[in-house]
Amino acid sequence: MRTRRRMKALVFEAPKKMATRDLAVPEPGPQEVLVEVKAAGLCGTDIHIYNGDLWSKYPLIAGHEFAGEVVATGGEVSSVSRGTQIAVQPNVPCGSCAFCRERRAHLCRHLSAYGVGQNGGFAEYAVVKAENTYPIGDLSFEEGALIEPLSCALHGMSVAHVQPGDEVLIFGAGAIGLLLCQTTRLCGAARIASVDLSEEKLDFAKSLGADDTFVAKDKTHDTICRKYPGGFDVVIDATGVPGVVEALPSYAKDGGRLLYFGVCPKHAQISVSPFDVYRRELRIMGTFSLLAEFAPAIRLAQNGRVDLKAIVSHRFSLDEFRGAMKLMLTPKHRKILITSI
Repeated sequence: MRTRRRMKALVFEAPKKMATRDLAVPEPGPQEVLVEVKAAGLCGTDIHIYNGDLWSKYPLIAGHEFAGEVVATGGEVSSVSRGTQIAVQPNVPCGSCAFCRERRAHLCRHLSAYGVGQNGGFAEYAVVKAENTYPIGDLSFEEGALIEPLSCALHGMSVAHVQPGDEVLIFGAGAIGLLLCQTTRLCGAARIASVDLSEEKLDFAKSLGADDTFVAKDKTHDTICRKYPGGFDVVIDATGVPGVVEALPSYAKDGGRLLYFGVCPKHAQISVSPFDVYRRELRIMGTFSLLAEFAPAIRLAQNGRVDLKAIVSHRFSLDEFRGAMKLMLTPKHRKILITSI
């Protein structure tokens, strides 16, 4: 297969400034491969990058959730060959800092990532390290693009130590919330409750593992507490809304675990009672990115234990990216994909 010399790419040129550009197709280095991107997920992180809220440097081709076909390999690559259909694990740690040496590379002091710190998948082609590619077998490219967020959900399960028999409350029934419904069920949760503003999203949550659903409104707290007077073992925020995060302790059992999954604004502040945390022995945990969950995520999807297709609600081309971004800022979506299929 002969690779074209030029490609279309969506470039974030500066905060709140983007354009579709005609660029040279990048050449893979000795230990890299060239991927023809087939599908890429639009994530809340991409909105933060667009707004200039993260550490990304511009210009940047964003897109850290993507899958495609390997069309060229560097001279030292032997682990993957041309024609292989792959998903990209985006994290690029330094490999030498204390966290990397302790096998906690997701906390690397110099962590970069395709689509965040270096060019990613919102383009027709992308160059990545061969070691960051994972064959997806008979999974579709769309499912492959969702392996990264599924891996993040699995990492969250590990951090929160979700156990068989746990009762779990999840705020947010977007793409991540729906993945969390499925992964908490895989961990053996006895009962799962989901909260969202959208009844349509809650219907999907119920179809993917939620036992109870609650539409977020003025009296929702009282309604949930009446049905679950003892509280929940695990309470998860997947909204990134500081007011929601602040309320998590009020839903937890004594000894419960609170998981901050959603990405709140960088400078947001909330009030937490340290006496409440002490007296009730609450555990507050953050979960960031993924660690060693990529291969397990692929196996779960391949064996039908997680439904990734149900997460997707909309598909756009690169030329339609502004429309995708506009939709992303509304509640009328689950997962949006940028796809060439």
